[in-house]
Amino acid sequence: MNLAFLRSRHAALAVVVVAAFVAWHLVGAHRFGDRADDNVLFLLTTGWFAVAAYVVLALYAARRAAHRLRLTPEFGWRVQLPQLERAQVELTELQNRIERRELGGAGQVRRAAAEIMRRHGVHKTLRVVVAEDPRTLGQLRVTVLPREALGRLASWLSAHAWYGIAAALLVWFHGGMRTGSTMGLALNALSYVVIGTGLLGAFFWAVGPTWLTRAERELSIEKSLALRDHFARKLAEADELQRSAPDRRQRALAGVSQAEAALRAAERAAGAASGDKALQKAVKDAQRDLKKAEGDVQAVDREVAELPAQARILRGQADLVGREAARLERYRTLLRGWRLLHVPCSVVLLALVAVHVLSIYLY
Repeated sequence: MNLAFLRSRHAALAVVVVAAFVAWHLVGAHRFGDRADDNVLFLLTTGWFAVAAYVVLALYAARRAAHRLRLTPEFGWRVQLPQLERAQVELTELQNRIERRELGGAGQVRRAAAEIMRRHGVHKTLRVVVAEDPRTLGQLRVTVLPREALGRLASWLSAHAWYGIAAALLVWFHGGMRTGSTMGLALNALSYVVIGTGLLGAFFWAVGPTWLTRAERELSIEKSLALRDHFARKLAEADELQRSAPDRRQRALAGVSQAEAALRAAERAAGAASGDKALQKAVKDAQRDLKKAEGDVQAVDREVAELPAQARILRGQADLVGREAARLERYRTLLRGWRLLHVPCSVVLLALVAVHVLSIYLY
């Protein structure tokens, strides 16, 4: 299972925030959502923390979209290949020094790696990770990775998941599941639809790759989709060849007629001036051209005879691959189906939260 995204500092922060509000609630002895004067501070604080959680959730979506559209700063960073090569050579030597036990701890290795990166001007585009090498006992391994200016997507995903859970609890603390007004009903319903579908998405993120791998047989989903497109192109080419065969045969026959006429003309000229080597060579060239033209006609005839069988084989292969691709796509659609509710409901929820905050502030 892919649970690495759940292990982060965001988990601890979310737990601490929720635990602090639970302790405050127990001390205050008010039911959740109570609008008594001495509970107003609790209501406002939980409300603002919920809004902050929603902002983080929205920022994750914006960060993901920006990365997909290649709008984040790292796509604009450039370094010259010689810089990268020189840095790689020195980092390799740094790894050799680690293996020779010339460097003490992880801190010293990180400082040496950072100095190498700065010296060669690649520190803005690349980052170095120093961690224990699982292949050896007590050894460190230096790994070079691309730098992401706005933070790693894995870290953003972890924040999205944990603050989404915290937001679900904060909404409960803040409103106590009140549904007496249209706004209260809409906010509560949308909050729990968004958070519930988000938790479902986190579950699918964790177990989905394993499910998909088990569902894949001879072909992965990527290969099956690529093969489906390949066979579709091949079938289109075969259909086009069959459609154009009569015209191509007519053109080939016209070429035979022209070659025969050229050969007759060459033979007449050679007969009129016997012994002329140039004219004899022209006859041989015309015979060769005629043979080639006749071969073109035969090639078209062979192609017309073979194309139906080839097309049947292609269609059979395309059907097999298409069924496998459709089966695997159903798995992928199932794993992504939660977004059909999550994304539009999130947009509406953020708009209603903004309206709710403004109405509280103004009235």
